[in-house]
Parts: sequence; C-alpha cells; structure tokens
Amino acid sequence: MFEIKALKQKLDVSNMYDAIIGFPKQIKTAFSIMEHWIPQHEYSNVNNILILGMGGSAIGGDVTRMLIQNECEVPILVNRSYNIPKWVNEKTLVLASSYSGNTEETLSAFDQCTKAGAKIVAMTTGGKLQELATENNLDYALLPAGLQPRAALGLSVSLTLIMLNKLGFASDSIVEELYFSIEKITKLCDELSDCDDENPAVILANEIHSMCPIIYGSEDLTWVAALRFKGQLEENAKMLAFHHNIPEQNHNEIEGWSCHPDLLATKCIIWLKDENDHPRSLGRMEVTAKLLDGQAGKQVEIAEKGRSPLIRLLKMIHFNDWVSYYAALLNNVDPTPVERITKLKEEMAKR
Repeated sequence: MFEIKALKQKLDVSNMYDAIIGFPKQIKTAFSIMEHWIPQHEYSNVNNILILGMGGSAIGGDVTRMLIQNECEVPILVNRSYNIPKWVNEKTLVLASSYSGNTEETLSAFDQCTKAGAKIVAMTTGGKLQELATENNLDYALLPAGLQPRAALGLSVSLTLIMLNKLGFASDSIVEELYFSIEKITKLCDELSDCDDENPAVILANEIHSMCPIIYGSEDLTWVAALRFKGQLEENAKMLAFHHNIPEQNHNEIEGWSCHPDLLATKCIIWLKDENDHPRSLGRMEVTAKLLDGQAGKQVEIAEKGRSPLIRLLKMIHFNDWVSYYAALLNNVDPTPVERITKLKEEMAKR
C-alpha cells in the first residue's frame, strides 16, 4: 500500500526515526542522571511553581503539570513568554528549561526571575543558561545533547518529575509509575517502529497527511496530548494543525463548523480520549462528534490503555509522535529540519 521503508531511507536524512525510538530510553537516562542529583540549596517555603520554556522544552512542563496538579499543594504555571507574572518572588520555585540553553524568551524570563529573588533550578544541555546557572551558583541538571528539542520530551518530562519529587512537590508513587512506564512504552515503540502497512500509526498517517487536523482533547488530561500532537504534525510533517479542548470547544468553536462546507471537508477531527475524563466531557465529545458528522472530512478517535494516567498519556503522546513521523514521509519531507524556525531565529538575531 505505501512504500514507507523506501520513503524512510530516502527522506529521513537526519534520522528522526531513531530519536523517536529513543523515547523510552530517555526516561531511563533521566533516572540515571537524577540518581545522584542532590540540590545544594533549600526549597521549602514555596507558594507557587513557574516553569520557563518554549516549544519542545515547554511541553515537558505542560505534561508534568497535568500529571501532578491533583497532588501538588501549590499551583504550577508554564510560562511561554519573555516576561513573568508579577507574583513571582522569593517564595516562587522556578524551573528554567531550555534544551539548547540559548532560547531568548527563556533567558529573558530567567533574568527577571533572578531579579525577583525566586528559587531557580535549570535544565539544559549547556549554552547561556548553564553559564548563568553556574555564575549564580544555582542547582541545575545537565541533559544529553544532540537531539531536536521536540525529540527530547522523554528527558524533559522525566527530569522535571524526578526533580520535583526530590524537591518535595511530586510523590514517590508518580516517579515509580514513571519508571514502570519504560516497559510499557518500549513495547508500544516496538510495534509502532515497524515500517509496514499494518502499523496503526502508518495507517492513521495515511488517512490524515493530506488534510488539516483539528485535534480535540479534554481539559482533564488529553488537551496536553492534543497540544503536543499539533506541534509534532507542524514541525515533523510540515502540515498545519489546530487543537482545542472539551468542554471549552462547546462554548465557541463548535459554531465555526457551519459555513464553507468545501473548506470544512478538508479538515480531519481527531478525538483524544482517556478513561478518566469527566463523564460529562466524554458525553460532550460523543454529542459533538454526531453534530459534526458530515461537516468534517473525517473523524478518528485515539485512546490508550494502561493502569495509570501517566502511562496512558505517555503512550498516547508516543503514538502521536509516530503518526507525525509517518505523515512527514507521506508528505515527502524530511521530519527533522525546521527551516522557517531556523530562518526566523537568524532574522531575529539581526534585530
């Protein structure tokens, strides 16, 4: 049906395939990195947590927040901006995450957090962020280099969870579940890395690669998988995608599926569901899908099985990453280069 193996050999020059396969290994590597990580500073008397990051570095913060928000006793915010909230002060724990260490928005926010007297911990492969962490005598964790930031999600999520556990903001049980997930994700990876026509990720990629995906998740858990999937389709497959969450979608966007039927027919709705979603949210998804039947060109559903939200969420993210990879091949593009992002950074460096 498709010549995926031939397309992989022809197009995947930078070997994104191995980067995606490495997802479960990244989790294991994070445990090795953090095994002997002992903070040199004291992090009690914290009223809130701010995670600084952009793009692939920020999504790890989003996943972490979703996984621990029901057990963490202080609020957590992911900050994608040059600026920081006014409430940041000496009782704020700041996790500054930049894979390259040179993300200008994160560095700007880092500087403001330093001036606000916040308790800062950094995660990076090096760059300016490591320099600043060293100069300011801050605790930091050093990540292995050589990956695209979006391909280092296993590292960023795992390091953040383990770090927050060591600092007293995430439970031992969530870290134990993270370790247990390695086996489950490895098994899934073995199935999805097989470049044949029966691979469900290949099949879904073939269904959506020539359409514009509209990805809907729930506010309970899967909205973060929707956000991640959107970004992966855009960066890997070079195709425009959008996301929203239920129930908020029912209060605005649902009416957007009314006019221009020819345009709507090019859209594919992807429903991301989890067994722990609020029953009313699951009901809303079912009703909305019926209301939009015949409007969207296609509707598909993705759900994962597992004993915990952490395992199900990481498996869903991993499945979607593979879909984005195969969609890139079917779109006849190399999944790794991000030429417009690179050019934009070059132009911004001149200003």
